[in-house]
Amino acid sequence: MTETETPSIATALPDEDRLAFPPTWNRFVHPRRGAAKSRKIKLDPEAGREFLHKHGEKVRKRLDLEANREFTAAGRSFLGGSADVLGAAAVMALAKPGVGSEVPPVRPLFDLVATEHGLPFAVAALTEALTLQPEQVASQGLGLTRRSLKEYTWSKFLNCKDIRDVRALLAAASDAEYAAVVAAVAERRTGPELRLSASFLMQEEEEWMTEACGELTASQVNEACTRMLLEVVTTREQCEALDVSTLPLYWVYTADVADLVHRLGAAAQPVVERYLSGYCSTDEKKALFRALASMPSAAALETLLDRLDEPAAIGFAMEVAANFPRRALEVIARRLPAADPDDRKRFSTLLYADPVLLDAALPLADAATQAAIATLTAGHQTVPEAPDEAVPALLASPPWAAEGTERPAVAVKGLEPAPISRMRWAAGEHEAWRDCHSYDFKRYRRSEEWSSTRWEDETREFDKMLARDQAVMLAFAPPEVAAGLLPRWKTANNYFNLEVLQRMLLNLGPEAAQQVLAATAYDHDYRRTLLLPVANLTVARYAADALVRLKTLRAFAIEWLDRHAADAAALLVPDALGKPKKLRAAAEAALRYLAAEHGPDLVRAAAAQYGDEAAEAIGALVDIDPLTPVGVQVPKPSAWASPVALPQVLLKGREHALPHAAVRNAITVLALGTPEYDYPGVAVLAETCDPMSLTRFSLALFEQWLTAGAPSEDGWALTQLAHFGDDEAVRLLQPLVARWPGENQHQRSVKGLKVLGAIGSETALRAINQIAEKAKFSAIKAEAGEQIRAIAANLGLTSDQLADRLVPDFGLRDEAALVLDYGPRQFKVGFDEALKPFVTDMDGKPRKSLPKPGAKDDELLADAAYQRFAALRKDLRSVAADQVKRLERAMVQGRTWTPAEFDEHFVQHPLVWHLARRLVWIAEAGGERTAFRLAEDKGCTDVNEDEYALPANAAVRLAHPAIMGAEVDAWAEILADYEILQPFPQLGRPVHAFTEEELRTGRLARFEGASVPVGKLLGLTSKGWVRSSPQDAGIEPGMACTVPGLGYVVLDLDPGIWIGAIDECPDQTLRTVVLSAQDLDGWRVPNAKTDNGPVDPVAASEILTALVRVTGQE
Repeated sequence: MTETETPSIATALPDEDRLAFPPTWNRFVHPRRGAAKSRKIKLDPEAGREFLHKHGEKVRKRLDLEANREFTAAGRSFLGGSADVLGAAAVMALAKPGVGSEVPPVRPLFDLVATEHGLPFAVAALTEALTLQPEQVASQGLGLTRRSLKEYTWSKFLNCKDIRDVRALLAAASDAEYAAVVAAVAERRTGPELRLSASFLMQEEEEWMTEACGELTASQVNEACTRMLLEVVTTREQCEALDVSTLPLYWVYTADVADLVHRLGAAAQPVVERYLSGYCSTDEKKALFRALASMPSAAALETLLDRLDEPAAIGFAMEVAANFPRRALEVIARRLPAADPDDRKRFSTLLYADPVLLDAALPLADAATQAAIATLTAGHQTVPEAPDEAVPALLASPPWAAEGTERPAVAVKGLEPAPISRMRWAAGEHEAWRDCHSYDFKRYRRSEEWSSTRWEDETREFDKMLARDQAVMLAFAPPEVAAGLLPRWKTANNYFNLEVLQRMLLNLGPEAAQQVLAATAYDHDYRRTLLLPVANLTVARYAADALVRLKTLRAFAIEWLDRHAADAAALLVPDALGKPKKLRAAAEAALRYLAAEHGPDLVRAAAAQYGDEAAEAIGALVDIDPLTPVGVQVPKPSAWASPVALPQVLLKGREHALPHAAVRNAITVLALGTPEYDYPGVAVLAETCDPMSLTRFSLALFEQWLTAGAPSEDGWALTQLAHFGDDEAVRLLQPLVARWPGENQHQRSVKGLKVLGAIGSETALRAINQIAEKAKFSAIKAEAGEQIRAIAANLGLTSDQLADRLVPDFGLRDEAALVLDYGPRQFKVGFDEALKPFVTDMDGKPRKSLPKPGAKDDELLADAAYQRFAALRKDLRSVAADQVKRLERAMVQGRTWTPAEFDEHFVQHPLVWHLARRLVWIAEAGGERTAFRLAEDKGCTDVNEDEYALPANAAVRLAHPAIMGAEVDAWAEILADYEILQPFPQLGRPVHAFTEEELRTGRLARFEGASVPVGKLLGLTSKGWVRSSPQDAGIEPGMACTVPGLGYVVLDLDPGIWIGAIDECPDQTLRTVVLSAQDLDGWRVPNAKTDNGPVDPVAASEILTALVRVTGQE
């Protein structure tokens, strides 16, 4: 760079000594003499006279009290018309003192005093009044005492509008009048409390303020006085004299922060940092981050950089980088040597956030700064930007950016919605509603046999019933009776059982939809289930409103519109052409959605029912650009999503990249396409852009969002992975989905699951399956399980069958993949009973570990082989344990496979084979059971070690000792002879059975009365036992386990498991242990089921083995 170029670069840089005060904060700035815009305050003495007339007699009585002897004469003198400052102060303090934390009114009397005695007198009196504390004195009444600096009652005057008005009056006063005020107040500054009060009112008096700040710190007062002066200090020295460590870590208001920054500039940084260390809401943090971003201070930037992992922080750090680029470069350069990888990524984002940093500021930085920054920017190569004509139209000029595209409102008078009111059921839905059961139904289970007289009696009692009981009656009463009672149903502020409401809608039909809406105001999930089959105007309007306004219900709205497309269009046309704006906007969005998804002809046909004028108006509505977003707000990506901080998006052919402006629009396209809204613009990206660069860009966008603290307002950064995310995205997302519920982000975790499902690769499905099996948090585990079941059902499989197909093979199907080639020498990979890989020489001699490549080995081959084995070990750590557990669970549950499935998923699978050959299997065919194992050649052999051919119609299952009989010992001897170790206890598994007495009586008396630690009982949950729902005081009264074909084994516990206090919960006594037809649902203690028939021996053995172990009867 030449010297002649330097001035032009320098002039492009902003002034880094200015305060970059946000213009939107100007409204929060309070007037100050000569510093901020004055605000005209009009005195209202008449209000003061009315106030004094109302409270004057009370004040006189209080002045006469013995407790107020110091103020009696002065107060009466003032009330008599004399200009007595102390008297005026006493009257101000006694007229209407605030109760508790209530702020006493200042203006009424101050306005009167200022009008009658002048502003100097009024301010002097108020200075005194602020130090006077009214307190109840025994039975005398209110007595005045002087507030000390340690009193918390000073806090009453914080952010007091009346006092701000007084300051505004002083700011607007003439120089002569203001000088008179200073002289009058100076006479009153006779103690620290009065000096505090004077400074609180007259912030322009710097010497007074500095003195008051010093006295506060020396006196070690509470935060109330510190906050008072913080409201008015104007210099760095004054702020530094205050002890900001006493400030509370709450009560952060944007208006206060804005005024503080306007007064102090960068000197406010310690105060902002103090507040940031507290318990701030998201909005409070944003206000504090914005304050730091405005300050011309390295310390302010340091404070922001310390919090870059917090949501929104990086956006404000970008503002700092743009406002103060040279300072930002210096601070980032200093922090780089100690920065971890995540911080380096964040710093890189800042550097590329604004071209001024690298293009203009960096060339002027010192050599050390340039060298440090180079470590982040080195190797940043770019592809040339595409010419304007090559940029896809959607990204060059998107429909949401076009001006004047709003359709003029067209209203058609006199349209009445079509009289549509019906139920439209999905397959099996009506039957599911009809067959649902609830404990609440008990009273009406034989109501179909009731006479009309019985129903008349019930009807007379309807208004006396609880709302819940009314709902049950409406669900079972004859429809003509229920219809008459429906308007009297008390729906407000009550909770209802979902099954009851389903039966009610079945009974009454769509006419009950309005009442159901009112009854379910507390639960949107109920609304989704209940309203989906209903087609009428009430639900149509609700769905249209949900489409545009209720983000959490958008999926319901789309599902409802899709199910009732023709009816929805007919019902909503009048609203779309009506005058009420809210109904109109929602109906227009719904009709546009229907036109986009079901074709404009469907909507036109609906409009034609209302005449030519309506058809013409609706035709103009639905004839829109298909790329125009419908029914959704166009998101505005935050500053962290800066195109310059992200990889380039290349066009097809990879010769040109999208310009930054087009990238911003591409980000908006990705943000628009969510699981709830299939935006067609995403397909345009896929058609015009390079797929590899889109995948890289999508992942980088997600990582950038995480780096920025994952701000919730930009949650689209997660959902956009569904479009172009690959297996690398899956590997990054899976642990986050499992972890987020523990960070109060369950909904985010659910969205992550949907993204994994949308990616749809085997790796993604495997990730969902692992979350369903292993997630720590039950809610997300259940969500993942539901998703796996849905995916499996779409493929015509069970969840277990899908899991079989998702076991990875890590590329080991080729035998050559099991050989590690070092060039001169080779090693072979094997697997032990836990699928832990080991290596042997090619002659079978075991190696303790795979040797590192040596000098004689082929460098390229050996290094690649060594790394491949290391990666295999890493990949197998979780997969191996999962497969062992899955096989043990299959044995316990008695799961079966066809011979073809067995061959594909066990015999031929390169990993699972190593487990399968260590286990004994059973083939059931033609009423016979034959146990077999897999030999080295992958053939089957029986207990006599003869070859065994699986019958084509056999059901293959893992053998359990409970069904193997006398063959157990023979098989154990065979495996021992071959030195085969089993991956889990199979042949050595204990076997137990119910006694005849236990089956006859249903009582398992051998376990009753046993005392068991809570921890042992909780361990049963991993064996299929379920804890009962918490009852009164959060106590779980028992546990249950399903017995196939019989019911349950139920434990009734004493005293029960204490939710939230497991560590303190005492040992549990098994009060009763019974075979029951019901589980322990909290409403009743299950009765023992007698005369039980045969029980599955495997299930019985596993249940009894668990009970034997927890009760110590082994």
